[in-house]
Amino acid sequence: MNLDCIPREDLHDILCRMPKAELHIHIEGSLEPELIFELATRNRIRLPCATIHELRAAYDFADLQSFLDIYYAGASVLQNEEDFFDMTWAYLNRAKADNVFHAEIFFDPQTHTARGIPFETVINGLERAIRRGREELGLSASLILLRTNRKAEI
Repeated sequence: MNLDCIPREDLHDILCRMPKAELHIHIEGSLEPELIFELATRNRIRLPCATIHELRAAYDFADLQSFLDIYYAGASVLQNEEDFFDMTWAYLNRAKADNVFHAEIFFDPQTHTARGIPFETVINGLERAIRRGREELGLSASLILLRTNRKAEI
């Protein structure tokens, strides 16, 4: 497609309508501040930021450590299968809105098993959302397990 012949004012709409594949998404990193606060409230988890606005402002990362601090604070609200489902379902709905037809979803079970969350809780929530996404949204997705040097309790 030669983009030079497309009027600039039409480019955004054309790109939005184009089908896409998301080939590298870390699902825990997809958590939006609103859902983080919802899950924190549901699970009685205290967050380092007092408001959604403050948390969103913290997404302006100064360095790797500031990113990791927010990433792990967000992941800490994931406590049960429904939380993993809700996180994945929210991502799949945003992906569908962006005309994504396939997603390769990376997940890090060690982040959760190290906190005492059973592997089955993680995988069952993710997989249930993916099945629903396939059935209701027509969006295919695959899970890719990240392996770290930490021992996973699987």
